[in-house]
Amino acid sequence: MKCESCNISEIEIQEPAGEGQNPFRLCLACHNKLLNNALRPLEFFNLTAIHGHTYLLHDDFYDYDTGEATQPLIEIVDAEKYPFPNFEQIKNDLNRLIDFSFVQYFTTDFVINQLRQFNSLEVLKILKEKTQYNRAINYKAYEIVGKVVGGAAAEWIREEWANRNEHELLIFAEAITKCLPFNEAFKLITKDLENGDEKFLSENISALLYFQSSNTLDWMEQVSDRIKNISSNWGRLAASSQFSWDRANKWLSTGRPLSLIALDSLIYCTTTGKRLNQSPWLRQLNPTLIDQPRPETVANRLHEYLLIDNVPRTKSAVETIIKNLFGITI
Repeated sequence: MKCESCNISEIEIQEPAGEGQNPFRLCLACHNKLLNNALRPLEFFNLTAIHGHTYLLHDDFYDYDTGEATQPLIEIVDAEKYPFPNFEQIKNDLNRLIDFSFVQYFTTDFVINQLRQFNSLEVLKILKEKTQYNRAINYKAYEIVGKVVGGAAAEWIREEWANRNEHELLIFAEAITKCLPFNEAFKLITKDLENGDEKFLSENISALLYFQSSNTLDWMEQVSDRIKNISSNWGRLAASSQFSWDRANKWLSTGRPLSLIALDSLIYCTTTGKRLNQSPWLRQLNPTLIDQPRPETVANRLHEYLLIDNVPRTKSAVETIIKNLFGITI
């Protein structure tokens, strides 16, 4: 077999890549370059397409867009002879295009759109082969499957989910949501959340973002007694799940934790502009209250709520919502 980095010399050594990951299989020259953060652009590309964004291929050491070594410990020789693949040159080569998508830290829309031009079963076949060779790259494979292949990958995703490792819910979430029927997908994810450790609940609920469904709000009500850490993740999830003023008003009357989640969600649903202080997810989704209540209705109800819960957190949230609605503070 050829060296995974240069694809020219024979494999002479294996270097551990991290717990649960396949080792780097390299020639001696590429092994030396890897350990000294001095891979040439094409060599970096080849390795990252197989092993993902592991420590030795971290963005502290390489530019993911160009493959340039940014902190080499030895001299890099003839880097220009081993250039990073150009999208226009490889966009019609499915194998190389999938490699390109795996190297990107955030898979760009133009790469996803180009992958959709190919036969979905061919895309799935290559993704299966890549994960069979090195399962550590599965997080990228599931992302591409969800965005490109969809329902044609349902059986594979079921098999992968059945053989998942602990704490892999978030990397499966998009693929489960987009490859499986809604009811099946929703049941799989919520069951995993309910059976999981409570200390990870606030983090793992992000898996439900992809549904963008009011079913998520119903589920949140059902598990409200388990919500101990009322982080902004809950408000972001509610805002992304067809949140309405009717629901917010109900939650304000219910009290904590749902009332605090309602306030956070109202902040997200009343924000206008570029949302520079919010997550990329919210900036793209740009959520609003689906029943479009009158601003005065919201403001009056929030003033009432402050009469029973006026701690600094709630006062700050109400001030933000009022400012969002009217451009003023109370």
